Amino acid sequence: MKSVVRYVIIAVSTAVLAFIAGTVLAPSVFETPRFISSIGAASAPVTVPDVIGLTRQDAQREIESATLILAGQWSVYGPFETMGSVVRQDPPPGAMTPRGAPVSIFWNIGPLYRSYWPDSLLGLSAVAAEEKIADWQLYSIGRSWVRDPMIPEGLVIAVNPRQYDSLPVTTPVRLLVSTGWQGMPRFVGLSINDALDLAEISNLIPVVVEERLTDDILQYNIVLEQLQTPGYQFSPGDSVKLVVGKSDDNWGNW
Repeated sequence: MKSVVRYVIIAVSTAVLAFIAGTVLAPSVFETPRFISSIGAASAPVTVPDVIGLTRQDAQREIESATLILAGQWSVYGPFETMGSVVRQDPPPGAMTPRGAPVSIFWNIGPLYRSYWPDSLLGLSAVAAEEKIADWQLYSIGRSWVRDPMIPEGLVIAVNPRQYDSLPVTTPVRLLVSTGWQGMPRFVGLSINDALDLAEISNLIPVVVEERLTDDILQYNIVLEQLQTPGYQFSPGDSVKLVVGKSDDNWGNW
């Protein structure tokens, strides 16, 4: 029993002495630890440069010069005055961020709506029309082709869409282009004056074989029929026989 009591007294005394020694001696032996990064000064934060108003190429150079990474380039619609320039960045200018951190920029691709005048494309070659569409900063989705008795091959007959003044840059433009016409032209649906012009261009002699009475004002002086089938092979100087619509009071007006 006396041995146990003696052991306990010794253990307690040792613990008390160790505590006192640690409390008194530790401050004089140890200093506050200093943690040194494995990359040293490279871990220090850097200031994000101000790239607003710069082109994307110049913004990238500024960002990379600051030991940061250009992470994303996002397009936004905006006014013509700042078109092609960076209008926003993330993080913002002056922010502190670790070296190698990503920076995203937002650049202005211009207004959503651009000038658009489809009628000015009619009669142009398909290539010239597509260049004009590109000048408006719109894009062409391609061409459709159709035979046309009056418009030479390769020229634009119609344009889609047909809205005027402006068009969203997200809306494509499609051209309808003539493949020309071989053989007898199609006169049906033309006014008599246009039919005469087409006959002259085609080296044909127009002959009005009938002036048919009609109640439809839209058919007055319009070719209603032609006796030679469109596409029919002919020789220069051949005649083309036409039926023309008329009202009671327009006999002989052409």
